[in-house]
Amino acid sequence: MTWTSLRERITQLPLVLAGPILRHTAPNSVTVWVALKESRIVTLKILDTNKKLLLIGSRVTIKLGMNLYIVAVTARTNENILQYGENYLYDLDFGNEENLSSFNILNTEGSITEIIYPPYDLPSFGLVPHDLKDLRLVHGSCRKPHGESWDAFTALDKMIKEALVQDPKKRPHQLFLTGDQIYADDVADALLFMLIDAGETLLGWSEKLPDVTDIKELQAGQRNNLATYTAGLTASITKLNKIANIAKSHLFTFSDFCTMYLFAWCDVLWPKPEDLPTFADVNQNLSSLASSEDFFVEELEDLKNFQTTLKQVRRALANIPTYMIFDDHEITDDWYLNMAWCDRVLSKPLGRRILQNGLLAYAICQAWGNTPDEFIDGKPGEALLKAAVGWFAFQGQNPKYEEEIIRRIGLPSLADIRNSHPRQILHTDDSFKWHYTVTGPEYEVIVLDTRTWRAFPGKDFDFPALLSQEACDQQITKVVHHKNAKVTFVISPGPVVGVPFLEAIQKTAKAFAEKFGSAAWGFDPEAWGLETTAFERLLSCLALRALPAKQSRVITLSGDVHYSFTSCLKYTASRPFEHSENINTELIAIQFTSSSFKNEVSGTGGSHSLHKKGFVPIEKINYLPKAEILGWENQDEQELEIGVMHVYVDHVPQCIPWTLKTNPATIDLIQERGWHKELQVIKKPEWRYTINFVLGKDEKVREPEDNNLVQPQSLTAPLPGQDRKLPLEKYLAMAKNHRDYLGKWGAGKAVVGVNNIGEITFEVVDGKQIAVQTLWWRLESLHKGELLEPFPLTRYEVPLE
Repeated sequence: MTWTSLRERITQLPLVLAGPILRHTAPNSVTVWVALKESRIVTLKILDTNKKLLLIGSRVTIKLGMNLYIVAVTARTNENILQYGENYLYDLDFGNEENLSSFNILNTEGSITEIIYPPYDLPSFGLVPHDLKDLRLVHGSCRKPHGESWDAFTALDKMIKEALVQDPKKRPHQLFLTGDQIYADDVADALLFMLIDAGETLLGWSEKLPDVTDIKELQAGQRNNLATYTAGLTASITKLNKIANIAKSHLFTFSDFCTMYLFAWCDVLWPKPEDLPTFADVNQNLSSLASSEDFFVEELEDLKNFQTTLKQVRRALANIPTYMIFDDHEITDDWYLNMAWCDRVLSKPLGRRILQNGLLAYAICQAWGNTPDEFIDGKPGEALLKAAVGWFAFQGQNPKYEEEIIRRIGLPSLADIRNSHPRQILHTDDSFKWHYTVTGPEYEVIVLDTRTWRAFPGKDFDFPALLSQEACDQQITKVVHHKNAKVTFVISPGPVVGVPFLEAIQKTAKAFAEKFGSAAWGFDPEAWGLETTAFERLLSCLALRALPAKQSRVITLSGDVHYSFTSCLKYTASRPFEHSENINTELIAIQFTSSSFKNEVSGTGGSHSLHKKGFVPIEKINYLPKAEILGWENQDEQELEIGVMHVYVDHVPQCIPWTLKTNPATIDLIQERGWHKELQVIKKPEWRYTINFVLGKDEKVREPEDNNLVQPQSLTAPLPGQDRKLPLEKYLAMAKNHRDYLGKWGAGKAVVGVNNIGEITFEVVDGKQIAVQTLWWRLESLHKGELLEPFPLTRYEVPLE
């Protein structure tokens, strides 16, 4: 078979090019996102399971190009019509008496089966339940189409399908995608080739990029020099500070970014697997081949795996309320990493245009569905859509509309950051705010924007504050606490509590790179814990959030790092950092990390190393990391005497003052203790906390006796609250590597470093409430080279008391 351009296939495609994707839901409103090939007024109808109409709303699509129209349509009312804990259906009307079941809407046959789950004949969803103990959330991140192995997103399809058969009340209620929904900086050549082709047909216009004189450099596989030197991007700078070829197919144009979303969420625009472009197709107009055919074929095989699972992904996204937030790969690797990065990129017209295009595509394809009320009635979102439509109509050549887009997406100038005190990314009232909140009957969700509210308090290459002081105020402190919330979820794309071993490597890499006048780009040195002030400020804000109750229960959901784990931080304070008054408060912050959907990395130094060996991937070390922090405020950064050290010098005991000069002044007692000294803390800490990492639960499953006799088959996974032991034993009996489930500890996994997705539930055990993260991942089949289906294998339990 042969590659065929989309322009020759477009007339054979259905109206819906991507979606429907169910987005924000509440008792009085529901939003659905969809991409079409024609302009339509789209009407959303929300029905109960008996098909009674409850809510209705319409919106006209916005025109992105000749054959591409997108809308996030909302059905809303002033009254709370929908009931918590109940299931509902929806349908879309496209005019001309056409709905989701009509011919040429989802497919040429007029079948709706590919986006529904029995027993329903329309897409469905469950509104979150009243009680926290009945809540079932799902989260994950980092989905690279040509990443290794199989997409873990398919586990969500299995969760929904099996719950609706067994107990519809126990279906997953909300999905949180915590970053890197697309990869703009690391794209397979074959995929960019298809995106460019699709963009030409769907938009019908080509964007003129600044400082690009040779259009051959825009072809798939040829963009590395433009990305690295002309745009100043750092995706191709390795850990050894060399220039690799990772950005060879970096997304540049708005069309690139937008079509990537369509290809990531739906299979409609993809050709048949046997018709994917070949190495010769992609490189036919190049005089000298810069890329390796072997590497191209390797990427292509991973793309085929990705494509085969898209129908399951599409169906799942149509049937669960989905909330999203960006991380760096939506735009480019290291986005706003530090001040030096801002200097490199914001000073270059091509670099700025790439940021502009990525954020505009994010606004239309992700943010619109998160906060649909911000895209109506003169709000910044509506103004952004109007400017975008105008810019598209002028084929990206109208300075007036472009200036409005830049203003609304909040793209800063380098001078604005340089001239701010302290240095930070500034925002105006007119710019769109990407952070947002979601509320349920007994919980609240704060979705943080840790990219565009950063501060750069140190030198140009120093670690960033992921949230500036103003950002903490805007995104946490000023957000009204939901009075019935027993738990606050905080969505932070990067883990708030990171793995100490890896953060130590980042610190070392930064120090080493600075000696040579460079940056440790390849080590991604931007963890929360690397910038102490921002980290302590975050904990203080979270600890004070539940006032006057003085007890905060926070669960952070994160991704980014390409491995999954769980930790718990327990915090008490008599005067939290940067708080002017003495106040006793406490915080339990549970860190649930799930990553990646599809970006595990085999080989030395990859996520597989952590998967096999745990938090410290050194064979002879076998422990769980922990920390015990004491803290004081030291505004003037004078010598603050906190105690004494009893040390031996030349075998003579001496007592010396123990002082700190930083603000905040913090110590880790576990790190400070040693054989050569004894510590005595005299000054009472103003706050203190412990950090403990959690081992997967030992569920005492029986090890298979002779698994060679068991044929792999599909197993129904246990629902929350059901007995897990027997299903686990049946699954392990089909696995060649069943001992990998236990990990090197022989009890449970410390880290899951293969593709996975996280499920969050709550239980009451011995009268105490616990939060549970269950990681769904795959073991190897007895059939050589195959994997079993994803299954809820690793379970972390953390008390909320």
